[in-house]
Amino acid sequence: MAKRSFGLVSLLVAVLVVAGCALPAPRPVVSGGATSAAAPVRTDAPVVIVGAGLTGLSVAYELKKAGIDALLVESSPRVGGRIQTVTFPDGATAEGHMEEYFERSPAYTLLKELGLPLIEDVAHSTVRIDGKIYPYQGEGDRDTYLAGIFDTEERAAFLRWNDKAWKLYSQLHASHYEGKPLPPELVELTKISFKDFVEADRLPHKVNEWIRVTVEPEMAIEWDQISALDGIDEVRLFLDTPDGFGEMNYHVVGGNTNFTKALASRLAPDQILTNARVTAIEQDASGVKLRVLLQESRFVEITGRMAVVTAPISQVGRIQFKPALSPEKRRAIDTTRMGSYIKVHFRLAPGASKLWTVDGENSLTLLSDSHAGSIYDVSDLQDREGPEGDVVLTLLLHARFARDLMNKPVDEIRERSAEALDALFPGVRSFIKSAEIFVYPQAVAYWPLELGRSRFDDLANALRRPQGRLYIGGDTTEDSHSEGATVAAMRISKDIVKRRAELQ
Repeated sequence: MAKRSFGLVSLLVAVLVVAGCALPAPRPVVSGGATSAAAPVRTDAPVVIVGAGLTGLSVAYELKKAGIDALLVESSPRVGGRIQTVTFPDGATAEGHMEEYFERSPAYTLLKELGLPLIEDVAHSTVRIDGKIYPYQGEGDRDTYLAGIFDTEERAAFLRWNDKAWKLYSQLHASHYEGKPLPPELVELTKISFKDFVEADRLPHKVNEWIRVTVEPEMAIEWDQISALDGIDEVRLFLDTPDGFGEMNYHVVGGNTNFTKALASRLAPDQILTNARVTAIEQDASGVKLRVLLQESRFVEITGRMAVVTAPISQVGRIQFKPALSPEKRRAIDTTRMGSYIKVHFRLAPGASKLWTVDGENSLTLLSDSHAGSIYDVSDLQDREGPEGDVVLTLLLHARFARDLMNKPVDEIRERSAEALDALFPGVRSFIKSAEIFVYPQAVAYWPLELGRSRFDDLANALRRPQGRLYIGGDTTEDSHSEGATVAAMRISKDIVKRRAELQ
């Protein structure tokens, strides 16, 4: 079964630009979350967490397991952040934000711990290279999949490069991900682009293109814009390893919103405050003080012993800090960039799937490297019964394809996406019934090579370290995947537990 979902999953500023798509109501969570501006709110906790997305909820959940109380302060009316399942009138669903969780991610460990039912899928997809579509084959078998794309020489070249990349990733995992300094050979890989790293091996053109077409949708930016080491960290999802060919990925049955709902349900109702925007954080030797604007109408002061900011780093500048963030943290934030996405959810009449069925098999997901983007048939993810319903396609336009349409009217986005889709599957436009469009001008973080950045450099590490009683962390401080949210959450929560005495 070809991969049906995409591995980013840290999508940032989302704008729903088409009406009529009902959003799932979050669990009622808090005193003060959706009540009148005069309602009483909780104003003290040992740990105050800014943001109730996956990182914030995971930190609070891990701290609660350790017997440490925390208060989540969320600016929006709902919890979940960049995990958000949207529901159509007939009960069909699609993901407005994060799509999946890969096997080596601590998010997957949390999903299992919470006992959530999951849909499993393989890492690899149908690909389009130089205008030709190579349908997914093999049901996870490496040799069958590769034989469907490469000839014997190309396959041998890919496997040699694969072994080299996996060895380097293994060094990265044994150093950075274990809290150790990078070895010199990995430091050198922060100074060249991923494109130059790949092309230095003089691989066959089709192998180069497979690597590019596979990795760029994950990063929402072109492969020549990031360091080789950052690219190696991304491509690990698709490599042949001692554990298998690529990582399995998982989607929550009924929608990924069930993940954050489950985390929130493990907390007490008074641990989450919504419609509450933090405007200032002050700390001293004894604790922290946060100025919070409730319902955009009245300020309250919340005190604690430690504060954790999990907001996207593009939004950290909206908070006043006293004392100011360190120069290293400020530079780290100022020199991090955000890749772009546009998501188009097409509803198609039943029978459309015959257009991408090859030898009786659904050939989607397709990484198209066109204005159709990466195309996912999410019809099989529906948790509904009854006769065959509409086909639900998700188009993920990434990097230059998203930037090209970013400020266009949504009618143009819809029409150009439909045109690109019809170019791949002639006749599909006649099946299209409606479109829902989400625009993400700032989707996932990347560290621009042109500014000398890497997600593994000294500035990135400085941002991840606490400043006194203040922590900053989330998917945008780690990597381009949804796992970054939980990687940050586990690191921060473990460190706070070690500093338990300072919470008294």
